[in-house]
Amino acid sequence: MVKEQFRETDVAKKISHICFGMKSAEQMRQQAHIQVVSKNLYSQDTSHTPLPYGVLDHRMGTSEKDRPCETCGKNLADCLGHYGYLDLEMPCFHVGYFKAIIGILQMICKTCSHIMLTKEEKLQFMDVLKRPGLAYLQKRGLKKKISDKCRKRTMCLNCSTLNGPVKKCGLLKILHEKYKTTKKVVDSVVSDFLNSFDIAIEHNKEVEGLLNRAQENLSPLVVLNLFRRIPAEDIPLLLMNPEAGKPADLILTRLLVPPLCIRPSVISDLKSGTNEDDLTMKLTEIIFLNDVIKKHRMSGAKTQMIMEDWDFLQLQCALYINSELSGIPLNMAPKKWTRGFVQRLKGKQGVAHIDSDIYSNYLIDTCCLF
Repeated sequence: MVKEQFRETDVAKKISHICFGMKSAEQMRQQAHIQVVSKNLYSQDTSHTPLPYGVLDHRMGTSEKDRPCETCGKNLADCLGHYGYLDLEMPCFHVGYFKAIIGILQMICKTCSHIMLTKEEKLQFMDVLKRPGLAYLQKRGLKKKISDKCRKRTMCLNCSTLNGPVKKCGLLKILHEKYKTTKKVVDSVVSDFLNSFDIAIEHNKEVEGLLNRAQENLSPLVVLNLFRRIPAEDIPLLLMNPEAGKPADLILTRLLVPPLCIRPSVISDLKSGTNEDDLTMKLTEIIFLNDVIKKHRMSGAKTQMIMEDWDFLQLQCALYINSELSGIPLNMAPKKWTRGFVQRLKGKQGVAHIDSDIYSNYLIDTCCLF
């Protein structure tokens, strides 16, 4: 007979601290029980049962009193629910971390991903960061000093590449104004870029008037690759704790699918079928767009078509988190208002009433050493 391991359960413990952080794509996969791939909710037969590997798969828990969870076997009252995950066909910006993403891009080189500081400046700031008991306001002030120094430097000290201002442009769009110049002496990189359009200007004179507006678009895929190449020794200078989350975790490549108990299906007495939660319906839209992008990429569709699908996927991921997003184009605006995670957290009907300003600051600072 195998001897059971002794475990201390009735022991009082004191919580020393709480560290807020971000889950990486690998941590999401480890936490989840199934991968969700099916956009359909129920089978087409008369049984009306949830499809396996769909967003209502009962391996993520149960929302029915007479049906146990297929993972733990417990009923609705005892089962806490289990997570699933879905992979995004293309990476997307996290709407809550969008300001933090721009802040990091303003501090690193947009070619080699090194922070725009000299070796002496790095050592100076690292000495300050290593001081024990550094207060929140001191860290915030230090981050501003580092950011200001990086933004003033236009030439990378590691790869000698020209860098310009990084700005938000439109809905979840980021521009790098690399070739914009107001100086009398134009940089050789900018002049080479402008000269590359000589043949185009000969055939179309209107191109010459648009050259000053030519900028570099930093898509989520470009930003993800930049963040993955940031050296490990530069991450603390971004005021980030590598144990709580790395810069690449700010970009969405995978989504956690929440348990069924927080998004239950309600059986309607007036009509056949069920009323589904807003989160459930938004997840089906994201999976549908995933399938569309995958089919277009495999069939060799036009780049413009794939880019439009990508923009719409990014919008749906943003509405999944925060449905009160402003600046949505009319052709992409949702027809029906839904409730995202932010509305559940800070609304009076949500889990807890959270002040919107506090919540915004939490989203920005959650990955930092603050």
